[in-house]
Amino acid sequence: MKKARSFLILLLVLFSFTLSVSASSATSPTRTLDFKFNLVWTQDAYLPQLTVTNLGLKNPQDMAMDDQDHLYIVDKEHQRVVEYDTTTDTIVRVLAYEGFSGPAGIFLAQNGDIYVADPTAEAIFRFNHAGDYIEQFDRPTTASFGDTPYKPSKVAVDNRGNLYVQSEGVYNGIIQLSNSGEFLGYFASNKVKLNILQMLQDMFFTDEQKETLTGRVPTTFSNLFMDKDGILYSTTMGGTLSFMMHGLKKHNTAGQDMFADRFIWGFSDFSDITVDKDGIIYVTTKTGQIFAYTNEGEFIYFFGSRYSESDIAGLFTSLVSIAVDSKGNLWALDSEKSFIQSFKPTEYALSIYQATKLFTEGRYDEATVVWESVLRLNQMSVVAHNGIGANLMYQERYEEAMVHFEVAGNRYAYSDAYWEVRNKWLQTNLSTILASLLGLFLLLTFGGRLFKKTKAYAFLKKEKNAFLSLRFISDLLLFLKVMRHPIDTFYDLKDKSKGSVISAIVVYLGFFGIFIWYTLGKDFIYQFLLVEDIDMNAIVIGFFSLTLLFVLCNYLVSSINDGEGGFVDLFKMMAYSFGPMMIGYILIIGLSYISTNNEAFFLSTIEQVAMIWTGTNLFLGIQEVHNYETKAAFKSLVMTILFMVLIAVVLLIVILMTEQVYMFFEAIIKEALRNANFLRKA
Repeated sequence: MKKARSFLILLLVLFSFTLSVSASSATSPTRTLDFKFNLVWTQDAYLPQLTVTNLGLKNPQDMAMDDQDHLYIVDKEHQRVVEYDTTTDTIVRVLAYEGFSGPAGIFLAQNGDIYVADPTAEAIFRFNHAGDYIEQFDRPTTASFGDTPYKPSKVAVDNRGNLYVQSEGVYNGIIQLSNSGEFLGYFASNKVKLNILQMLQDMFFTDEQKETLTGRVPTTFSNLFMDKDGILYSTTMGGTLSFMMHGLKKHNTAGQDMFADRFIWGFSDFSDITVDKDGIIYVTTKTGQIFAYTNEGEFIYFFGSRYSESDIAGLFTSLVSIAVDSKGNLWALDSEKSFIQSFKPTEYALSIYQATKLFTEGRYDEATVVWESVLRLNQMSVVAHNGIGANLMYQERYEEAMVHFEVAGNRYAYSDAYWEVRNKWLQTNLSTILASLLGLFLLLTFGGRLFKKTKAYAFLKKEKNAFLSLRFISDLLLFLKVMRHPIDTFYDLKDKSKGSVISAIVVYLGFFGIFIWYTLGKDFIYQFLLVEDIDMNAIVIGFFSLTLLFVLCNYLVSSINDGEGGFVDLFKMMAYSFGPMMIGYILIIGLSYISTNNEAFFLSTIEQVAMIWTGTNLFLGIQEVHNYETKAAFKSLVMTILFMVLIAVVLLIVILMTEQVYMFFEAIIKEALRNANFLRKA
């Protein structure tokens, strides 16, 4: 009996241990972006280590870590700053000052001074390393500061003692004060982002109406951090979407965002930021995630939970601050539950940080070795492939770098590597290319003159003219004439002296084939849609639906507006009008294989010209086929587009209602079959 009881207790202990380990590993799941920008699970980057609940905190708002791994925690409700030794798990001292009313931010200067921002007291307090009060920075009295709200909630200080203040209710940007408290201006600000409605208001409203509009203010900064090199980082909370592209900023000395041209992926509730000694950036969201970025702003991964009311290690209710110690452990602060949680990096995280550091130090071969070890842990790691590609770039192994950038989906870096490959090839083969072009020119010029005098030339010319004079061939190539003389050609189509339904169908299907080729066949730099991600059914149905619906709607609209063209006439006109887009798409496909991002302007220009040219052909075709004046043709085109939208909406409603009816009857039939089976068994 005792043995059975002991065995049962052992099983319970092992089961509890298993649950605790599972909870620890599962409460901080790590996710990253793949090369398609989809969130995917990956190895754990950090695991929960220590939960500190015995500091007597109440609504803490911020914290900072010093060189001795001491945390300085702003305890708002108790109006104090608690210094906590993370190595010994003890409180070293408590800094309580009579001027505190509701401290919310703290910063540790490199000389040891402590700066505490208090929005309730409307002041920033400065203490020395021993905790002795030195001075405070009250509201600036400079006239240029005006009636700007001064409720400093976060502060950062550079090596000269200048202060960078995030104040509640200030939309102008980060307040910059000198070491004597003089207002120097706004260091940086966020831009106003307009939604579609606001853009339309700007287009159509008068100046008087615009003055009455509200809600046109930029999002405010949520936190600040100054690294050891004096570089200021900031986070922004808020936005119209659940995620944002520029919630993290790295400012140069002029206040400009050095990450402005990068894709900084993250959620819209960034609450705090810190940077470790190797330049890795850590950002928290108020809902419980911790993001990691390289010093260049490249997203690595994030871990944590969006929300949790449960007391589980690694989960937060309101994550407001983060700090990193000398060992690379992260310390996160929950304001609502008033506890601190530490996280220990795994081998996966340490390998990434080591490789990033080696790359920064210029040790590219060593960095590549470490990145390859990361790939053994996660074969599709985007940051690892980007890291290896960057290392190979610096070693001038551009073709190998292209392979890794393509796997990572990094088109910009791939373009840079390809530019080097193309440049090297041109330098090697430039003389051969010029000689070949010169030889071809001489051959065509002088050889052509001699060839024209031969009987072979006369025979070939005769055969060519005979081939082109065939009705089907001439009708098939009519789209080329439409590009040069659209009005005359459309008149011939209307009189049926040229063109045919069969040739128009061939041209129409040819354009469809070129469109599919354009959708799938561009080179990597310009091919943003992957073949496996493309819904071919949607593309095929969409192409034929839009084009044929355009013909049908224009025919219906023109039939009640004295239009002379029939359905077949409109179809032929539309098919032959696609010539510019056919040629434009072929040019873009070909040029995409020899162009870099630097030449993207030329490709986009070709596409825009082709679309405008085709649109002009369609407009002139409607005008000529229906014998309309310009105004009537424009009205017919607008009504056609509106009619297409109306039909599309009606079809969508019918499809949705049909699906609902189908699901209703399907549920009834399943329920009837279930009851029949039950009765049969009974």
